[in-house]
Amino acid sequence: MKYLDEERVTSDRYEKKGLKKGDVVTILLSEIRDRSFYVVLTGSDGCDILEEEVKIKDLELVESSAITDKGILEDLPGKNPEWWCKVVDGYIVNLKGDRLNKVAYDYDS
Repeated sequence: MKYLDEERVTSDRYEKKGLKKGDVVTILLSEIRDRSFYVVLTGSDGCDILEEEVKIKDLELVESSAITDKGILEDLPGKNPEWWCKVVDGYIVNLKGDRLNKVAYDYDS
């Protein structure tokens, strides 16, 4: 999971905010905050419907974007490679390869 990937929402916890389980969203910002990605839901007309923070554990990859680590770095605030910015093999990692979580797929570890 990384910036510009398409993801499916796997939880109904965001329904009050207008985001339903099964909705396909796009990761809108490259950094991870509070173990969440900021995503956008786009309508069939191409217009954005809503933007929301969604926990990583509530997302499932639908389609990976072609953006490179260099492209992600360009989008990070201050171009800091230590910012946590993608999920690789179940781990939240920064562009230096440092892991945030201790156990794969346990984003709160």
